[in-house]
Amino acid sequence: MDTFLQACVNGLMIGGFYSLMGMGQNIIFGVMKIINFCHGEMLMVGMYLTYVFHAWLGIDPYLAVPLVALAMFLFGALFQHTLITPSLGTHSFTNLLFLTVGMGVLLTNVAQVIFTSDFRTITTDYSSKILAFGPVTVALPKVVSFGVLIVISIALFFFLKYTSVGKQIRAVSQNPIGAQVVGINSKKIYMITYGLGAALAGVSGALLTLFFVINPTAGSNFGFRALIVVVVGGLGSIPGAFFAGIFLGLLETLVSLFIGPSLRTLVVFATFIVILVIRQNILLRRA
Repeated sequence: MDTFLQACVNGLMIGGFYSLMGMGQNIIFGVMKIINFCHGEMLMVGMYLTYVFHAWLGIDPYLAVPLVALAMFLFGALFQHTLITPSLGTHSFTNLLFLTVGMGVLLTNVAQVIFTSDFRTITTDYSSKILAFGPVTVALPKVVSFGVLIVISIALFFFLKYTSVGKQIRAVSQNPIGAQVVGINSKKIYMITYGLGAALAGVSGALLTLFFVINPTAGSNFGFRALIVVVVGGLGSIPGAFFAGIFLGLLETLVSLFIGPSLRTLVVFATFIVILVIRQNILLRRA
């Protein structure tokens, strides 16, 4: 029983990161109707930015989170404005697919040139501290990171629901032409949306650095998980992405516990395929 509770807590913690990654991906898809295939690499960039802030400037990883968010927002907005916006005019999914995949390859190789392929870690005075909740033990950085993830998720929900920019984002997501008719600048909203998605990916990477190794390929697994979260939780649904991320994290840890770590990825993707088939059958029956 204690082992089961420990696995559930671990799954909840990692699921929080999947949720935040999925929400960033979902915002981009919900508004721009494109899948950001370099989302995982943006997480990796966030990890390296945090490493630079800590190792070179002496900034605590948690204090570096706002700086990473700002840097990734600006990078995402610039990438969207200079490269994605011209491709949107072609109405070609293939162009956007190769563009985002190519950016992911570019980011990975730039990171490898600058930092080499060596694994890097961040160690602080509190990195090894453990909190005990009855039979369950959790590393302090994981608890703090999960708390920050929850705060960001709630803040994102209120931002999209109650702020002027958030309402404009939702308007463009529901009806881009109608939004333009009432005076909303769609290009500006696209830029803000993509920047916000990139910032969420960067923040996920920053919060991962205290208990995950940093290397140029660190974001690839998380990028695939984000896609699963988006599809399972519902394309464009922020609450759906949150709960789908938690579900995915719990599924991975419980499979590792009862079946074995070597089959974890296999079971996750098999579950993903089953959900896709069931959802498609439901849609066909409704049609």
